[in-house]
Amino acid sequence: MTLKIGMIGLDTSHVEIFTKLLHEKKYHFGSAKVTIGCPFPSYDLDLSINRVEEYTSILQNEYSVEITDSVEGVAEKADAIMITAVDGRTHLDLFKRIVSYGKPVFIDKPLAMSEKDAKEIYSLSKRHNSPVMSSSSLRYAKSLQTQLAKTSEQAQGIYLSGPLPFIEKMPYYFWYGIHMLEMLFAITGPNYKQIHVHGNESYDVISIEFDDGRFGIIRGDHNWHGKFEAMLHYKDHTVHLPVYKDEKPYYACLLEQVVDFFETGVNLVPEEETLAIIRFIEEANQKRMVI
Repeated sequence: MTLKIGMIGLDTSHVEIFTKLLHEKKYHFGSAKVTIGCPFPSYDLDLSINRVEEYTSILQNEYSVEITDSVEGVAEKADAIMITAVDGRTHLDLFKRIVSYGKPVFIDKPLAMSEKDAKEIYSLSKRHNSPVMSSSSLRYAKSLQTQLAKTSEQAQGIYLSGPLPFIEKMPYYFWYGIHMLEMLFAITGPNYKQIHVHGNESYDVISIEFDDGRFGIIRGDHNWHGKFEAMLHYKDHTVHLPVYKDEKPYYACLLEQVVDFFETGVNLVPEEETLAIIRFIEEANQKRMVI
């Protein structure tokens, strides 16, 4: 039987990428398929309103996805739900509208725009037995996960670089910074000690000290590009991971995890880690504002 996936928020390239991967079956996702979607744009966000018509049309005309204006209609007809709305400000309210259906829900990054809202999502999830998962695709980049699986040695220093464009409604690190933070916390875990932020018109550099004495450094380019990379410094050697060159797209790697979550209801991204990422972004954003 088909695992029917419903999408809410058809205003990001992720909806086309996820749907294309699921429907074309180049990679194994079992019987999962996007069957229904709700556009739900944010009218005060150009990034949303300028793209929602295009992606809605692609899903409807190229992949025969049913389109509805009803958020609840998606929840009724789908076996599992993806909140893909690009505007993180809407995620809590959207989750509130569908959580009572008791279905597994993947919330595209960011889970929420504050730790308070993120905690409310997890609380609602438990109360209504509606499992929830949130992650950037970069967390599951093949070369990163392969490296983490092949050694028990901890990297003592981590350097990450990639695009870091900003948009006003999702300030500073909530939009693109979260990608590199997901990679970092997948390597280190959630227990960071302190943050330092430096930025100018072209770049931001964030340094993070963890409770165990390790350091992470993120260098973000305010001009968009797709070149995410990592350098993992071990005691006697350094490993370079140009994840943007991975043969298997990191979106496909993420989808494997999401479909497994939909089928089992088990989220392998620790709640405390996702909450720590949101808390980190709030703290880093406050420090970025005074630069």
